[in-house]
Amino acid sequence: MQNLHFIRDEMLVHVPLCTHADPRRILVVGGCDNVRNELAKHSILEEVIHVDAEGAVESLQRLGARSYDVAIVATDRFGGDRSFWIELTKLLSEKGVVSAVMSNVILEEESAKEELKLLGSVYRIVMPYRYEEEKALVSSYMVLASRFYHPTADINLQRADLTDGFRYYNSDIAIAAFQTPTFVNQNYLGIIKR
Repeated sequence: MQNLHFIRDEMLVHVPLCTHADPRRILVVGGCDNVRNELAKHSILEEVIHVDAEGAVESLQRLGARSYDVAIVATDRFGGDRSFWIELTKLLSEKGVVSAVMSNVILEEESAKEELKLLGSVYRIVMPYRYEEEKALVSSYMVLASRFYHPTADINLQRADLTDGFRYYNSDIAIAAFQTPTFVNQNYLGIIKR
């Protein structure tokens, strides 16, 4: 089977960049060259800051009083780390959007609930979304969190469908990725914030 890692990278980057109305300043925690390549597809970006996952909390503190439109957390190591999320949230603009890798809402329910509750204590909108993992095409999950923008109501269709170079992502995929089965909706009632 071909390497399908690009699916993860496209969903991690393009979902938040096509949700925010005017993403100019981007903060990336962790990630690889593929994430950088995905970001490069958006000509409107003015600044992209990369922070290594190792020592991320201290690195975020050193950034000072900056304000970012989108934060992309390309690792699952901070899911339940309150101090990380506090520092990251301080750096986001009032309308900032976050995408992050998270625990699987079906297979890792307790961890996923804790992660979503933590984000829900800070953000008005907290919605998991799925993507196909390259290992046997199993669904894995990310989360989009925002105080202002909604990922399906505010999607920029022109940016989502007319940006060159996408291999997986498009507006239909983006909207469908936020659909969850009935039992997940029931199990996460009051935790997933739409």
